[in-house]
Amino acid sequence: MPKTLAIHQLLDCSKQEFWDRIFRCEEFNEYLYEGLGFEYELEEWNPQTGYRRAKVRPAQQMPRAVARVLGDRFSYIEEGTFDSLTATYRFIVIPSTIADRIRVKGTVSVEAVSPQQCERHVTLEIGADVLGLGLLIETYFAATTRAQYAKNAALVNDYLASLH
Repeated sequence: MPKTLAIHQLLDCSKQEFWDRIFRCEEFNEYLYEGLGFEYELEEWNPQTGYRRAKVRPAQQMPRAVARVLGDRFSYIEEGTFDSLTATYRFIVIPSTIADRIRVKGTVSVEAVSPQQCERHVTLEIGADVLGLGLLIETYFAATTRAQYAKNAALVNDYLASLH
């Protein structure tokens, strides 16, 4: 059974500023992934359609059993589309190995809290159909994703503070 995550984070920007200065800003994405210690490459971004595709290689050590399944050079593609009518980004994550047995999909939306703050809502569903290791992989991905988003929120706020 897939793991479901719901992450809510307060960010020091307006809802519109989040989409303009954070989500659509390639300079921020480079800052973010460097801050997370990841290799990052934007493969495609179409502001008119909202389509985005990026290749990411996490740097953290995986549990040995997970690393044996996913490999030493594990990376993933994040592919998603921003829907301007609903102000929601929907994405899937395509792992570099056993992509037919690992499924990750999610959404990002923001809600105005005040003129200077918004709350980011991230929902994720993580499933791994790997005999004997599915639950371990799901648990590992859920835990690291939660930790990465916590660091991500701090990086968003630091980046925004540096602009003022």
